[in-house]
Amino acid sequence: MEPSLSDQLARLLGGNLVSSGDGHEIDGLTPQAVVRPVNRIQVSEVLSWASSEMVSILPRGGGTRIGLGNVPRKADVVLDLGALDRVLDYQPADMTATVESGVTLASLQEQLAPGGEFVPLEAALYERSTVGGILSVGAGGPLAYAFGLPREWLIGIGVLNTQGVATKAGGKVVKNVTGYDLNKLYTGSLGTLGVIVEASFKLLPIDAHSGALLASFPSLADSIAAGRKLIQSPAAPMGCHSVTSVVSRHLQDSVQAASQDLGLGEEETALTFAFFAGRAKATGRRLEEAAALLLAEGAKAVQRIEGPAARGLLRWITDVPIEISPSADLVIKISVQPKSAARTSAECGEIIFSGEKPEQIVDPGFGSMRLFWPMPIAISASGADTTQPILDAVNQVRQVAHRYGGSAVVEQCPLPVKRQIDIWGDSPDSLAVMRGIKDRFDPSGILNPGRFLGGI
Repeated sequence: MEPSLSDQLARLLGGNLVSSGDGHEIDGLTPQAVVRPVNRIQVSEVLSWASSEMVSILPRGGGTRIGLGNVPRKADVVLDLGALDRVLDYQPADMTATVESGVTLASLQEQLAPGGEFVPLEAALYERSTVGGILSVGAGGPLAYAFGLPREWLIGIGVLNTQGVATKAGGKVVKNVTGYDLNKLYTGSLGTLGVIVEASFKLLPIDAHSGALLASFPSLADSIAAGRKLIQSPAAPMGCHSVTSVVSRHLQDSVQAASQDLGLGEEETALTFAFFAGRAKATGRRLEEAAALLLAEGAKAVQRIEGPAARGLLRWITDVPIEISPSADLVIKISVQPKSAARTSAECGEIIFSGEKPEQIVDPGFGSMRLFWPMPIAISASGADTTQPILDAVNQVRQVAHRYGGSAVVEQCPLPVKRQIDIWGDSPDSLAVMRGIKDRFDPSGILNPGRFLGGI
């Protein structure tokens, strides 16, 4: 009898590095094994073996975004990179750092803090989110208006291809030689082109003071309009967000002490979050000016928060999309031009599924938003098939996003729906080029097969 994949991996690396795939299901598929290499040589050996045996490999960091992507064609082995967690080189004077891909964002920031610096990456559940996972997804966070996307801070990358051969792009200094920018090619590719094992970043100094404003408005439209005015003012924050009432109630239930004057329990109340950082006096002045602007734009109440509490509030709004998702039937992320955010939000806010409009988190400065349709209790209890209504809602959202020149990614939906759609949206004209790149970098098609755009 042919040995199982677990047995083959145990012979290759040792049984202590291989475990069962139970508990690591991906879209209903249970991997045959999970392997956790402790160094790059072992990662290389796994990839070389998988390529020769045509075994599919699903790279994994902290597992916080494991549900993102289309249903895999195969899910043989999960490659857990969590043991590659070292900071390899940190140069405070040059403001650069090189790390292994399995280091968590929380650990990295903690190790950089004594030097007075940090890497401008953002991720929900940062105690679990790894650098490699953040780069693979390529998404920004609540301060994307100020920081942009992870690729903006990446200056070098180390990758193992499907033959186990190490390749590098960029370097460890900010000014690198010119050439093809493979950093950006790998970032956001969802681990379909190679396995990221190392990354170098440019850093920023830690700001001396942090502050935030919480402002309540009669409606989400009012909150977004005020946020746009604030973003365009001299007192512009590093990030600004508008959330609907149900989302804001999670704040009331969390460790953050939100003032009762904000009216979090009221049905139509929407909140504006604005985040600031810098020198103490300058930050204080901007907070004061921004609060006055929000009140002039119709805020019912404004709460000022500073210091560790403000950083805690930023952590809350970073994590809350993940916290809300388990109670949602459908989660869609939309990206449009910032000037179109208000109209996109308003039109999508009228799309009804099972009698419910979506709850929203909107970034009017960066032009992104998330829509959450809660799981209807009555339908959930009755076991009724909601596949077609959800498909209809997805199509309506995409029509709105396309009308404003944007895109809509389905981040969460029931598995029967996921099997019928491309969660990334319609295939672009460049899909043939993307397939050619995939074939060149992964000719055996073993890395996350089928999960990326167009089933790549």
